[in-house]
Amino acid sequence: MMSKICGHRGAAHHKPENTISGFEWCVENKIDWAECDVQLTNENSLLIIHDKTLERTSDDKGSIKKVLESDLNRINVGKLSEKDFYFQKIPTLTELLKFCKKTKLNLNIEMKFYEPNESCYTNRLIKELLKTIEFTDTQNQILITSFNIDALKILREESESIPIGILYEKLPKNWKKDKIYLNAVSVHLDYRFITVKQLKEINLLSTKVFVYTCNDPDEIDTLWDAGLSGVITDDPLKFKFLF
Repeated sequence: MMSKICGHRGAAHHKPENTISGFEWCVENKIDWAECDVQLTNENSLLIIHDKTLERTSDDKGSIKKVLESDLNRINVGKLSEKDFYFQKIPTLTELLKFCKKTKLNLNIEMKFYEPNESCYTNRLIKELLKTIEFTDTQNQILITSFNIDALKILREESESIPIGILYEKLPKNWKKDKIYLNAVSVHLDYRFITVKQLKEINLLSTKVFVYTCNDPDEIDTLWDAGLSGVITDDPLKFKFLF
């Protein structure tokens, strides 16, 4: 299960987000868990990238779905800031999981969905995701999360054993129903909207609670005392002194 500190999109404060260099940074700094985003292209490639399009994080533009495998050695996603731009390719999930297998880094994989009611896309993504996890033999190093409850239900139907975490912005009234149906091991919430009462309520169901994306330890100090399991952060170094 996830440790108390998880690097967001690798280590987005220190390295370009969702790049191998960011995950290498986590290993070098003894951060046991990192989070990434995964999307499926029209060619059925699983790519590690957050946005629906390329514009914000690369030197190219267009839909992620339309990215070809032949484009990956050309598109540069090494953008850390406007002044710091060096070449990094979009990793595939296979590449990242092979890296995790080699380095023993654990990975929180968030499935991204930008179009509503895309059942065909959802089924394809989940099929490729499970196939890639099995191929890389990383079943014991991953946690799958998403805001899309329907997709998580399909994932659970396809795999009884895959560890699932539920992403919410705010805790909904029906969260217990979701947790039980999915047999979820964790609930992940925006740190700005979780209350101590909610945290304790979730813990009563023997469920881990993680908050995202907090970069200031002072913002969540009262949550640790109430039983917070961990934090997903762009800057893991800010939290290492706590443990």
